[in-house]
Amino acid sequence: MSQIPSIGYEIMHKTIVIAILSITIMSIFGISMIYTYAYETESTKEHEMTNQILEFEKWNCGIESPPNSNYFVTEFKVPEGCSIPIAITYDKTDNKVWFISTRNGTLFGFDPSKQVFESYKIPFWYSRDLPAGNSWSWDIKLDNTNSSLWFTDEKLNSLWKFDKIEKKFYNYPIPFHSEFFSTSYPISMGFENNNSMYFVGIRSLSLWHGQIDKMINGTSEGLREIPIPLKDVFQTIPTYEVGLGSLAVDNENKSIWITALAFGKKGVLIKYSITDNKFDIFELPKNIKSPTGIAVDPQGNVWITDHATSSFYKISPPENSNNITSLNIEQVVTSPLSSRIIGIDYDDISNKSVNLHNNTLPYWIKTTKDNSIWTNEHVGNKIARFVPDNDTLIEYWIPTQNIHYSACNPINNSNQCGYSNILQFDVSTESSNDSADIGSKVWFTEQSENKIGFIDLDKIIPISLSVNPKVISLRNGNYSTERIELSVSNIDPSLDLQKQIQGFTDNSTISFKPIISGTFAPNGELRGLQVTFDPEIFEIKSHHIIENKTTNLGRIGVTLVETQYIPPGNYSLMIGLEGQDFSILKKVKLIISD
Repeated sequence: MSQIPSIGYEIMHKTIVIAILSITIMSIFGISMIYTYAYETESTKEHEMTNQILEFEKWNCGIESPPNSNYFVTEFKVPEGCSIPIAITYDKTDNKVWFISTRNGTLFGFDPSKQVFESYKIPFWYSRDLPAGNSWSWDIKLDNTNSSLWFTDEKLNSLWKFDKIEKKFYNYPIPFHSEFFSTSYPISMGFENNNSMYFVGIRSLSLWHGQIDKMINGTSEGLREIPIPLKDVFQTIPTYEVGLGSLAVDNENKSIWITALAFGKKGVLIKYSITDNKFDIFELPKNIKSPTGIAVDPQGNVWITDHATSSFYKISPPENSNNITSLNIEQVVTSPLSSRIIGIDYDDISNKSVNLHNNTLPYWIKTTKDNSIWTNEHVGNKIARFVPDNDTLIEYWIPTQNIHYSACNPINNSNQCGYSNILQFDVSTESSNDSADIGSKVWFTEQSENKIGFIDLDKIIPISLSVNPKVISLRNGNYSTERIELSVSNIDPSLDLQKQIQGFTDNSTISFKPIISGTFAPNGELRGLQVTFDPEIFEIKSHHIIENKTTNLGRIGVTLVETQYIPPGNYSLMIGLEGQDFSILKKVKLIISD
């Protein structure tokens, strides 16, 4: 699987060097043996080093990964060998995309209208002159003045600032000290105003504040540590296993929201009041064990991802309690893992034994002013948009796959398998003042493929779904059956799809596979339910979409049969269709009672 440090925590290793100070037996034979042994050892070491470098490049450099595209997605190869791009942001002021080469220490700017890259060499970078390795840079943001870019640097335990006008870099070391780790591993940051920023590191159990006008290049001046009282929260877990996920600044309510976790074991939600300098810690339900990404929507709701599962959550923290219950939380589960990840075409239903309810790993999460929730499905190889207003989930398939990140055999396998490690993204839904602005996009990096890309949001999903009923009930013990009708319709007839869908012809048939996930388990598995679809493959003639003459494109019957006891409660089902370039799903509420 991935060599990416998920929130895994490695203890700092101490190198022990054993020096041979004397040789007691000196003979012609002995010296000959020593020389031969030394030669063989050196040769073996060189061979092992070469293999390690080749292995590193195989997993990280995208050497044989060309830029691909589909109807929604366009990719671009980074003009630098093995850049390992991660952090990315869109600059609406300059209509430019900025990202970091974490392998070679390069700040790249990409002009979408001209499709031209520019690059700036970061003054010093840990891995630049090493035969392999990188320094993970997970976050890059423009400050509130839009004149400077800020980004994180794992290995140097630093923040960087790049002044866009001066074309100059500034470095700010973080004054972090630990008996276990050599770096705080800065991972997430945000700005309160023009002179105030906050950031967190995976390995530092503190919130950090930067007073920008007091920060001095090459020093830690202006940086202040604010310890988070987590000692009693993770009592039974070793301290070195506990870390922070990310933060979100809620400027309207003058607060900072932070995720904290012991990966796969326990997670909590932290609120810091900027005004009162006070922390509130909220216990999360036991099934949320790896909260990582976090965002705040326009209504003040907190959204988090659980990066060990296929789920993300909306949380409305209670005012008079630090316990988050089912009344305060709404779970959203992604679609099942696409069969393409394991080398099977998405519409190939011949193998009924394949279990696709494996974790898609939603990683980071963002909100936009139109009340959409966005997340990148790390292993799912998709970027998803959830619209709470109509309970619709749309997932965009990324057209690159890396067979090394899969269960397929990379030596004797011609199938497309695996995923491309879309590790960070940014959403640009607001038009810039630049006449060359090319519209709303989701920009993303592909860590293992040496590429960036975008999803064109001006291209419309050509179908819509509705479900009937929207709420169903099942009673334990009756092994009852419920049926849901999934209706597929054309979209708004006023939209000119003839211009949009130029790749379609009147004779082409678009195939979709009905799919379903549930909130019974964090990975979306349907525990206690057996599901059948009629038909199992749903086909649409493209001219029915383009001409907009047919409103109702068809229906899929969904039959649910209870096969075992299900704990009483309120659940959700996500039911929809998976296509070549996108998936679309609707939520159905399910009430289980005894």
